Order: sequence, then structure tokens, then C-alpha cells
Amino acid sequence: MVNTQPDLFPYFIITFIVITVTFSVYYSNRKRREALRKLIGCLDGHIAKFSCAPTLNGELQGLKFSIVLIPPGKNSPPYLNVSLFKDSGFRFRIYKEGFLSNLGKKLGIVHEVITGDALFDQQFLIFSNDPTQAMVYFSNSAIRNTVKEVFDSGFHHILATGKQITIQKTDYVLENDLDTAFITGILQKLILLSKSLAN
Repeated sequence: MVNTQPDLFPYFIITFIVITVTFSVYYSNRKRREALRKLIGCLDGHIAKFSCAPTLNGELQGLKFSIVLIPPGKNSPPYLNVSLFKDSGFRFRIYKEGFLSNLGKKLGIVHEVITGDALFDQQFLIFSNDPTQAMVYFSNSAIRNTVKEVFDSGFHHILATGKQITIQKTDYVLENDLDTAFITGILQKLILLSKSLAN
């Protein structure tokens, strides 16, 4: 007699793997969620329930923010992303100057926004979809000083997408980088950067 019952073993294996991976990710992110939960006491926010990376969403001075702790991957370090949501009429990216960017400029393949502050232009590389608007924005010394402070805090780039400003830090340390005073200060810097953005 031929057995017409479906072989459920492969389905069992797949289900077991999915449950194991889900539990493993949840458990490994427990400390990160706890670190974010401690911030709720001073920030008006909540932990996202369905997110691959532990995320705190909230609001500060009328602007929505998000703090995301991206776990390390197989070939990538952990990242701390802090975002403030604000519309703007242009986009930009800021990085610290390095050997490759200097070489690119000498070869004429890197075209950056020049702020007019020689020391700032020597330290930072700015790209924008609207260089004229970006030049006006970065002509403000308070903006340039805030950018320096963000990088001095260990963040390695600033990205304004037209919808939000995001800063990213590699190899964050929960005890230091999720300190209440540190995160509140960083959000205040992002608010300063966002308030000068033109809609």
C-alpha cells in the first residue's frame, strides 16, 4: 500500500530553525533593549515591539526621533543610529576627511561643498544634491561647531535624507553610549542641526 501522507519532517526542521534563530536574536538583543528602556525615564518614547534591531522611538521638542542599536553581523560591527525626523529641501552627507577623499580631490573625482571655513573644509567632506543651499546652511558657524561636536562624540558620519537626519557610531559601548546625558545631548545637537534646515 502506497503511503500518501505528506512528509512533514522538512517542515518541522524549517520551523525549528526559524524558532531557534528568533529566540537567539531576541535573547542576544535583551541587553540592548534594557539599555534603551532606561532612557524612557528621561525621554518621551517607547520600545518598538516588532523590530529586528532594538529601537526606541519618541518625541523631543515636537520632533520625532529614533535610536536604533544594530547588532553585530558576521562581517560587520554593531552600530548605534540616532535619527531625528525633519523635512528639508536638500540632502547632504558629511564624513571626516581621509587619505582616499584627499586623493579623490587631487584627481578631480570628488566634488565637495566648500563652506568657506578653511579649517572645517580641511577636516570634513560634504556632499549635497544642492551645493548652493548646502553652502548657505554650512555658512552658519553654530552649524559647523555642532557638526564638530557630533564627530568629537565618536560618530563617523551625518546623513540628511530630506526626511530625517541620521548619525551613526560604530562599535558603540552600551554603558557609555546609552548614558542618558550622552543621548540627550546628542539629540539636542540634532535638533540644532534640524532647526536650520529649510523646508
